Amino acid sequence: MSAIMTQLMLPDIKSDKRGYGAAVDIGTTTVVVYLYDMGAQECLAVVSRMNDQTQYGLDVISRIQYCNEHGDGVQILQRTIVSQLNDMIGAASEKAGIARERISHSVITGNTTMLHLLSGLSPHSLGELPFRPLSRFGESVPLSRLGIIAGEQAMCYLPPCMSAFVGSDISCALLCAGFLERKETGLLLDIGTNGEVVIGNDTFVYSTSTAAGPAFEGAHIRCGMAGVEGAVNRVYEAQGRLVAEVIGDAEAKGICGSGLLDATALMRRWGVIDETGKITGKRADLQFEFEGQPAFRITDDVFLTQQDVREIQMAKAAIAAGILTLLHSAGLREADIARTYIAGGFGNYMNRESAREIGLLPAGFRNITGIGNAAGAGAVMALLNDGCQQEMQRICARSRHIELGHNPYFMEKYMGGMFF
Repeated sequence: MSAIMTQLMLPDIKSDKRGYGAAVDIGTTTVVVYLYDMGAQECLAVVSRMNDQTQYGLDVISRIQYCNEHGDGVQILQRTIVSQLNDMIGAASEKAGIARERISHSVITGNTTMLHLLSGLSPHSLGELPFRPLSRFGESVPLSRLGIIAGEQAMCYLPPCMSAFVGSDISCALLCAGFLERKETGLLLDIGTNGEVVIGNDTFVYSTSTAAGPAFEGAHIRCGMAGVEGAVNRVYEAQGRLVAEVIGDAEAKGICGSGLLDATALMRRWGVIDETGKITGKRADLQFEFEGQPAFRITDDVFLTQQDVREIQMAKAAIAAGILTLLHSAGLREADIARTYIAGGFGNYMNRESAREIGLLPAGFRNITGIGNAAGAGAVMALLNDGCQQEMQRICARSRHIELGHNPYFMEKYMGGMFF
């Protein structure tokens, strides 16, 4: 497990291109570059890093605000990501032993805000009602127009976005999951700073986005960190004792999203937190006071505070309410979902039972499958085969977006989701 989810689960696909190409997934928090020999359908190199734009804001809203408050904010954020991509593509080319000028094709995916900033478009309209993007993309442009160095005639496909907050990364993930190929109804969930939820099959697609916040990525948590060496990534009970597993079998430095989920479920099971999320005195051996608030010890140096529990509550309530609202809007029940696809790093490593236990996922969900970096996988598919680009266009054309901002059903479920 690493901080940046790079694992691809590609379905069988036949390439219709030759030469070298780059598939790029620009996440709000992380960026991944996949360099391919397209004819051989072989991945030659993978380079992954934290998104350099995080210095201007941890989530899309804060970056939109940065652009609104600084006259040259869009240019600064564009230069930041273009410089990073040039560096990463260069590193991937060097790793693969080819000249970057031999790259002839690319696909760059990301949420709607990330693609606006890459293209130098103001994201201002994405931050206020009625949340209308300046572009929904789904087009090919010369890589040179974006300022990215590659082959002289290299083209870049920017996959289509469904809405202001359901971007091309989700279009790519749906392509990877094969939503439009199945008659059974599936649900795709990408749990990140923004939690995107999509329900659909070969006849309909409903989508929404809910502001979960960065808690499950380790941010705003006192001992939170990314899923790298030293992070507690699993917590469970053995003979009445708390056991914490640490990535790399190293000394615990903090706790990542999957560990937070397990720890919260265990705390609830032990009665350390009640249904309102309040830390009780049920395990005095593991509880102490930290800066005037109760805290629960995971390891000698890693713990959760009362405020951390509140952050987790808000994140899980937002995700759960988004799922339930989309089901309601589509006229479906939990039992109607034949398969649930969990995309992204956190979703791939989380304990499904812990997720159900704290109410992050509905209790009735079954056949829950992690599909890794589905956004990156879809970008690779679109890189290798132009037909996949057309498939994403069809997905977006069929999609109906459900806005949650002033949705009374969502607010009702959100408030209910605050309880454990």
